[in-house]
Amino acid sequence: MARADLIKKIFRCYKGNDSSGFMDAAQSIIEEERKKNHGILAEELNRILNNGFAKQAPSQFMHYQPPPRDPDRKTPLLQIKHPDRYLRDLVLTDQQISSLENTIREYREWDVLQANGLTPGHKLLFCGPPGCGKTVTAAAIAGDLGLPLLYVRFDSVVSSLLGETSANIRKVFDYASNGTWVLFFDEFDAIGRSRDDISEHGEIKRVVNSFLQLLDNFTGKSLIIAATNFAQSLDYALWRRFDEVLRFEKPSLEQIIDLMQRHLSRLGVSKKLLAQKAKELLNMSHGEVERVCLDVLKSCVMDGKRTCQKKDIERAIHRQKHREEILKRASEGALPKIDTE
Repeated sequence: MARADLIKKIFRCYKGNDSSGFMDAAQSIIEEERKKNHGILAEELNRILNNGFAKQAPSQFMHYQPPPRDPDRKTPLLQIKHPDRYLRDLVLTDQQISSLENTIREYREWDVLQANGLTPGHKLLFCGPPGCGKTVTAAAIAGDLGLPLLYVRFDSVVSSLLGETSANIRKVFDYASNGTWVLFFDEFDAIGRSRDDISEHGEIKRVVNSFLQLLDNFTGKSLIIAATNFAQSLDYALWRRFDEVLRFEKPSLEQIIDLMQRHLSRLGVSKKLLAQKAKELLNMSHGEVERVCLDVLKSCVMDGKRTCQKKDIERAIHRQKHREEILKRASEGALPKIDTE
């Protein structure tokens, strides 16, 4: 059966609650991937289909209770997202891949471990500079597990009203306890600052104590991930609560080349040219390297070009460095002269 027909069949079976037909079409796609020598993808699809997580895959079609809101600002405390990225899409270190794959394996074997009196590691702390992959990695884990991502950002939780921040955090945990998710706290340092920091007032101590209690008492079958750009500011008691701590750094030269190849391969760029230009991107974050590549792609598409030249990459690098200069000068209180080229 042609791939287009298989996709149509899957949609029809899902709509008609035909689980048998859905499984047949899914198995056909797996066999098709095997014939293409896409062995890793085929095995991953087969594992998802057969280990129970396939039941969660169409979670974006499920009805969720409305997210809790801050009582003062009336804004939602979290967002429900359905990531379409996977760990295989990311450029990570071998150590990061090993740690994350082990966490995913333990999560998938949750019931087996618990039946043997063991608790799977399900609390992760990501730390490192901005733009180095913490948020996208959390999304990729959710994608690999077939789970929705509960995205909690600090500015939606922290309240100016005394006691409301702790109450908001409790609402988030209460909501998470009624489902199975990857619960992701972004910019976590805002609610997890050290209780010993003399610059912080008593409210921070109450917030940290509240979070510790809620984290310890949480019994939901969810993976909890917190990310911070300022690990040094976190309360020590929080560090001890996490089963795994991963550090995200700016990409190495090899990782920059890998990132550029992934994004620009369709334009037929030689590896020699990428290696040459990658040196100019050292000390940039993953996100900044990706922005350069997307600039190249967009320029070539708009110019109707199927290949890119050295000048296309140089122009994108120049724009990114100019952006960095603007940000740097702005933080220092002085803006650079606008580049009109």
